[in-house]
Amino acid sequence: MSSPTTPPEPDPTAPDQTEPDQTQPDQTQPDQTGRDQTQPDQTGPDQTQPAPTGPDAGAAVGRPDRWHRVRAHPLRTVLGAVVIGALICGGIVVASGGFSDSGQVSKTAIGADDRGPAKNDFNQSVPGDCLTWPPDDPGKPSKIGCGGQHYFEVAHDLDPRLLPPVEFDAKAAWPTRERFIAIKDQFCPAPVTAYLGGRYDPKGRFSIGLLYPSRIQWDAGERAMRCGLQLSDARGRLQPFLGRVADLDQALQWPVGTCVGIDLTTRQPTDTVACAEQHAFQVTGLVRLGVKFGAPASGRPWPPERDQNAFLATTCPTITNSYFGGQPNFAKTTLNVQWSTISQAGWAAGSRTVVCFVALPDGPGFATLTGDAKGDLLINGRKPVPPPAEPPGRLLPTPVPLAPGLQPNPTEVPAPEG
Repeated sequence: MSSPTTPPEPDPTAPDQTEPDQTQPDQTQPDQTGRDQTQPDQTGPDQTQPAPTGPDAGAAVGRPDRWHRVRAHPLRTVLGAVVIGALICGGIVVASGGFSDSGQVSKTAIGADDRGPAKNDFNQSVPGDCLTWPPDDPGKPSKIGCGGQHYFEVAHDLDPRLLPPVEFDAKAAWPTRERFIAIKDQFCPAPVTAYLGGRYDPKGRFSIGLLYPSRIQWDAGERAMRCGLQLSDARGRLQPFLGRVADLDQALQWPVGTCVGIDLTTRQPTDTVACAEQHAFQVTGLVRLGVKFGAPASGRPWPPERDQNAFLATTCPTITNSYFGGQPNFAKTTLNVQWSTISQAGWAAGSRTVVCFVALPDGPGFATLTGDAKGDLLINGRKPVPPPAEPPGRLLPTPVPLAPGLQPNPTEVPAPEG
């Protein structure tokens, strides 16, 4: 099968996979243990334990000082615009795939070894099936229990008879990748959303994709196509995930301590990276908004962003100060506390997890961070210089450049030049 995503025409032997509708660059799996979960609506100190260093670190307590007051940051909006554009322009191939020097998609797609329409796990798959393949040999797809790591959850068997016969009869030429993109956009969103019982978060971690035949499969008579759900990184590479999407919190999220990379041209976030590499922000905690505003089964209405922001304006600084082992340690980083929010559509889909993170606005996006914020941090190549303590009662606002669409906070400090 092939995957409609890129301007280059796919290799005839390489049917790849899927074109996401709204993929986000969350690519690590969320912590399934719940150990990051805060109990934000309880009185007293935050209920999580202080977080150790590393991606599984927890979250906790403290108070922001004037240099670290929060700004409501619609993370999903910022990342979504960047990633969707990247996916439209970049190739969606299996994690081991990419582009060859000739501009063709590498031979790393589902069904590359399947030379005919004989029965196989792809063309025999039905809604609810989960498909996987070896990272180094995606030409051999197989069904797997959805509790295991898989790349694609089948949601709909797309009947080729719905499409023009001149394009899909036995003598028709293999459609272009662009044509498959159009087919996916037209025929997949509705049945995939119905498969999820209407609970699809268009700004969440999972995207809608289409599996379709390679040119060799097509010439041998294969016409099977499957709409479904997948997880991709910012470059469109499929990532394995666990569980059925309907049973998961679809919200964009990363384990605590994760660093998310930066595109140095756009200053926008990309994929998860080692914190020693250049990045846009570092995750300091996860907050389950269902504790405060209602679990998915509660029937409680979506809390407007102003309500989410008002709650997170105290919760995320508390968590972040604890992550750093106290407010004085966090103050030394000179970073700001920020967070994501959940859209109304995401709330209806059951998304409840938001991310607290530290970053610094710079020009049209984010400053470049290098190193773990708990250790030897560099901001735009320079060590952070904590501001002098102000006399009690003084507060001198400092305007800073903000990324498009963000709310200004007069107490933020700009990133150092570099």
